[in-house]
Amino acid sequence: MIAATSLALAGMPAVPAWAASNRAHLDREVLKAMQQGRRMPVILVAHGELNALEADLRRTGVKNTVERIIYDAPVQLTDTAFDPSALATAYPTVVDAVAAWGNGVAPLTGSGVGIAVIDSGISAHPDLGGRVIMDRNFNATVTGTDDAYGHGTAVAGIIAGDGTASAGRYIGIAPEANLINLRVNDGTGAAPTSAIMNAILWAVLNKDTFNIRVMNLSLQATVQEGYQTSPIDAAVEYAWLKGIVVVVAAGNNGPNSALYAPANDPYVITVGATDDHGSATAADDTLAGFSTYGVTQDGFSKPDFVAPGRRIITTLAPNSNFALNYPAYVLGDQYIQLSGTSVAAPIVSGVAALYVESRPNVRPGQLKGVLLATASRLTLTGAGTGYPDAAAAIAYIGLTGNADRGLDPNNYLKVLYMAAHDLATLPVVSWDTVSWDSVSWSSVSWSSVSWDAVSWSD
Repeated sequence: MIAATSLALAGMPAVPAWAASNRAHLDREVLKAMQQGRRMPVILVAHGELNALEADLRRTGVKNTVERIIYDAPVQLTDTAFDPSALATAYPTVVDAVAAWGNGVAPLTGSGVGIAVIDSGISAHPDLGGRVIMDRNFNATVTGTDDAYGHGTAVAGIIAGDGTASAGRYIGIAPEANLINLRVNDGTGAAPTSAIMNAILWAVLNKDTFNIRVMNLSLQATVQEGYQTSPIDAAVEYAWLKGIVVVVAAGNNGPNSALYAPANDPYVITVGATDDHGSATAADDTLAGFSTYGVTQDGFSKPDFVAPGRRIITTLAPNSNFALNYPAYVLGDQYIQLSGTSVAAPIVSGVAALYVESRPNVRPGQLKGVLLATASRLTLTGAGTGYPDAAAAIAYIGLTGNADRGLDPNNYLKVLYMAAHDLATLPVVSWDTVSWDSVSWSSVSWSSVSWDAVSWSD
């Protein structure tokens, strides 16, 4: 029997003879309290039935009844806020992630949220610990899931690095999130469209197993194509409509170049890059000169948001292309400094993970709506709505509706809808009210699809 109680030890200024002769049965803190005449909550350990033990305590006292007296010490929860005092980078503060870590009621760090990183792989790193919970390779030209290029490991650290190797100087946005490593690139950074699509579809099929709620794609097609006929856009929309928040890099082609998938898709969250000039204030921020922005071929303005994307310090994949060929950007043996919308997008993926942790049932369109409503506006051409504000989004209690409202899905998605409902032709559909839960990509025999059933011109 273990019973918790509180002994009035104040009446025992000196250690009793029975205690002194049997100190193995007394914790050190209990002995110290007895010597100092302090009251202390304790746990009494004894053998027997509770009612009988209580009677024995009254009759014969602690000496003859209790086997051991233990200090009923307070226990500190390990899920405490990350300490930002050592931070040497501004970007977690710029998007207000530090405030989310320091939420006194329930610190938010992305714990338990799965984030699929579709990239060049993720190599082992102290900052990622054991939180890469699944590894898969989708590129038939290579073997293994380690990051021979260096890009995917860098992205992973910005999303979920916990600063272990830097004593907290370099911490990602969601430092306790889980990572799902889906390698699509070879060692040179090249990836076939089919590998990317297969990785996206694998994530959808396994989203419940690994709680995949966010997907990061810091990559871009090399061929311009409208979102309604692009196969990559079809795949990211499928993930989005199935409940995964998809965050993609805008691209590094400058103004008037928002013409490449998946950044041109109106459903997903597209992220451009700013230069924060090393400060946490937005007053001196400028749009990075390389950051893509403009109107897509389908009339949508991109990017949706920006995030810092200049000189971002993040995790280094050892012996990777980055490590070997860019020594000027390597910091010590664990970190590297990079620029591009590729390092801006994972910042927003981390923000999405923090929000998902706070609202586990949120749909992607709702999350995007909240981020749009609470963003920190910037008066910079090409900055979209501005910086996402993690703390403001988490605290927001208003109604924003669905950011997908009024959008027309990719034509491949329309074919999937027809197949799921056994339709020969596409009727007039209100896409805002369609449930995609019953629509399965794998159930469609693509060779038997009558493409004439879908109008590709609109």
